[in-house]
Amino acid sequence: MALVYGILFLGALVGIYIFLYIQNKKTPVPKGCENLKADCEGCKITSCSLRDKKLKEEK
Repeated sequence: MALVYGILFLGALVGIYIFLYIQNKKTPVPKGCENLKADCEGCKITSCSLRDKKLKEEK
């Protein structure tokens, strides 16, 4: 019986996740946030893909 409850609980969590994911995709982008770009001046993470892309653009 505990196995059934576990499967139902896991199914409910997956269902909630899918529902919230779909609702998030439907939400419009707020005004002023349409074309946000990462400002890589202060971040010192060298493995960041955005930083690598910005450095390649500068060269």
